[in-house]
Order: sequence, then C-alpha cells, then structure tokens
Amino acid sequence: MKNKNGVMLMEYFLRGLLIGLVFGVPAGAIGALTIQRTLEKGFFAGLVTGVGSSAADLLYSCISVFGITIIADFLTAYQNPIRVIGGMLLLVLGIGILRKKEFSVAEQDTKTSSVFYFLSSFTAAILNPSTILSFMVAFTAFGISGNLEVRQGLGLILGILVGTLCWWSLLSGIVAHFRGKLTDRIYKYLNRILGCFMTVFAIIMMAQGIRGI
Repeated sequence: MKNKNGVMLMEYFLRGLLIGLVFGVPAGAIGALTIQRTLEKGFFAGLVTGVGSSAADLLYSCISVFGITIIADFLTAYQNPIRVIGGMLLLVLGIGILRKKEFSVAEQDTKTSSVFYFLSSFTAAILNPSTILSFMVAFTAFGISGNLEVRQGLGLILGILVGTLCWWSLLSGIVAHFRGKLTDRIYKYLNRILGCFMTVFAIIMMAQGIRGI
C-alpha cells in the first residue's frame, strides 16, 4: 500500500513538474521585472522576484486542484476590477524601471528589499485572474480532473512549484552571468526596453479590465 502511494505521489509530481515547465515559462511583465532586477542587483534579487510569481502560481494551482469554488467564483466575478488594479501596479513598476539610469555591478544589500521583491511580484501575479484559467487548461491537457486525493494534489502542486522555480533560476542565472559585461549605456537601453514592455503590458491589462466592467 505504501509503495502504491509512493508511486502515485511520484506520478502526480512528474505531471506537475511538466505543467510547471511547459506553462511556467518566464514571460510577460513578471519575466521582464525579473530580468531588470537581476541586472540591477544580481541573481538573488531576480530569483526572489521569480519566487513571488511561483508562490502566486502555487496559490492558483491549489484553487484549481482542490476545487476551492468560493475563491474561483470570486475571481471570475471580479476579474475585470482585479485586472485594473493589477495593471495599475505593473504601470507603477514599469515607470519606476524607466526612471532608473545608473548601473553598478557592485552587489547591494538585498536583506531589506527582498521582501519587497517577493511581495510586489506575488501581488502582480495574483492580480492576474487569467492565471487560474491557464492552469485549468494545463490540467485538461494533462488529463487531470478536479477530484484528486490529497496525496495526488500535493504531489501535483509540489511538481508545479519545482517546475516554475527551475525556470526562474535559469532566467536569473543567465542574466546574472552577463551582468558584469554591461555598461551604463547598455543598461539604460535595456531599462527602456523592459520598462516600455511592462508599461504597455500594464495599459493593455487595464484596458481589458475597464472594457469588461
């Protein structure tokens, strides 16, 4: 019986890992934010930013796996106002990136700012209700129903977490590797690109929310 439970746990862990690797590709505003923070303050800052997004993914996957209908219904009913609020947060972060000009390869103290990195990323990700829809699509694609045992659900969620963390670690590591080769001029251009991307993404997100209200 224990062996069967262990096999079941590993099976759903692997399914979750695949979902995290396939659907957790670092993209969009959080991906841009992770790149910018890695460029500015190093690997740890970028990783913590990605972990904030993974935590939001973890929460949404819990809602999907365990069928927490009250929260799911609330997110569905108020998805447009939530999109507007999330877009406003991304807009503030995007403008903040556009205003940054100076670059230094010296590591900065991240102890006091790591909480902000995590919370800002988590909040921006959690204020995007379409995330829960993407997980529903992922579960359907991998043949996962909503009626899972606790052990199956925990294995699936753990796999999703590990899969998404792999992506954020890889992205932060690659960017940190090239960080020491940046000049002030290149840094300024990259900030403009990333800041503009986040700003446009935020405006689109707010427009979608306002149009749906």
